[in-house]
Amino acid sequence: MRDTDNDHLNRSHGILFASITCAACSQPPAVAMAMDTIPIRRGTIQDAGRISAFVVALSEQFIVGEFTPEGRRHFLNDHTPGQVQRRLEGDFRFHVAESENQLAGVAAVRSNTHLYYLFVGVPFQRMGLARRLWEHARDEALALGNSGTFTVNASNYA
Repeated sequence: MRDTDNDHLNRSHGILFASITCAACSQPPAVAMAMDTIPIRRGTIQDAGRISAFVVALSEQFIVGEFTPEGRRHFLNDHTPGQVQRRLEGDFRFHVAESENQLAGVAAVRSNTHLYYLFVGVPFQRMGLARRLWEHARDEALALGNSGTFTVNASNYA
């Protein structure tokens, strides 16, 4: 499915828009969950700066290289500490995973239906943490009334 209203953004940012359901995302993980001991908590306004730095660093490493220069500027400007803080104050729920005071991953859901962020730091990738973050965010959304359908924008690395 393509978001026709934002088709120009999708092309300029190299983002794919898709609709997913819980059934499509709830298959058993192929890799044992080595990340079970990393706690996941609700993000707070005090996390805005750390979340911004984390998302921008990973985006520069994995995502914005496939964008146009204009798309890159727009994307990075949309993930400043102030923008993250506004999301934390608004209709977003953030979930952060931390290991020894280091941000290991972050997930955010907008309007209880759209997976807005799902980032995992390089040292924590390929260990099941992204799945745990998604399941945590998904389960909370379902408990708060989501019918089981979510949308997501994903980079080629997702």
